[in-house]
Amino acid sequence: MIALLLAILLSSSKSEIPPDMWRCANNLEVWCVVDGCAAKAEDETTPFDIWLRGDGAFSVCAYSGCWDGEGVMTNTNGRRVWAGDDVAFDSPSGGFSADVTVLMIEREGVGFVRVGGVATPLLCRRAGPMDGGPR
Repeated sequence: MIALLLAILLSSSKSEIPPDMWRCANNLEVWCVVDGCAAKAEDETTPFDIWLRGDGAFSVCAYSGCWDGEGVMTNTNGRRVWAGDDVAFDSPSGGFSADVTVLMIEREGVGFVRVGGVATPLLCRRAGPMDGGPR
């Protein structure tokens, strides 16, 4: 029985095995410019819906669209960083591109996103294949 299970696992392609995946969200919003950063009032906070995959794919959604990309993902002692340059904002009303950086400390489930003028802390959790994922 174990040999059969091992044979099935070894014969499956890498694309059939779901990559590591996390989902992150914010409960406050911070905007930064050259001369400083400020938190927005609670009733002005835009919720972010962020999906991160171990293969480098990410989706940073806010407002009416998402910055979807395939970036470089590095992992140093459980500190994972996703980075993408000039990522287009996909939205029905058009958009702009921005550099995207997401940091996540896997053990703590705490992260940080920097995109456009936003520089915001995040809470992250491991996501399963039934949770969805990057678009």
